[in-house]
Amino acid sequence: MSTALTHSLLGGVPLALLLVLVALIYGVGKNRKGPHPQTYKMSDEWTHEPILWAADEPASHGHDEPLTIGGGASGKW
Repeated sequence: MSTALTHSLLGGVPLALLLVLVALIYGVGKNRKGPHPQTYKMSDEWTHEPILWAADEPASHGHDEPLTIGGGASGKW
């Protein structure tokens, strides 16, 4: 095997694979992202129902101590 063939196989094949992967990942100019909703602006009116992001308290935390709900934190707010 000649030196040129060895260098082209050791350098050219990985480079060609890298270029193919880059073309597949970046989509060769195609926009693969779907449509997304408009960005909410603070000056716009809010049209959705309120969402409460809270979890229910479990009946037991797995301990034998009495359950206290609320007032567990201390400090001034």
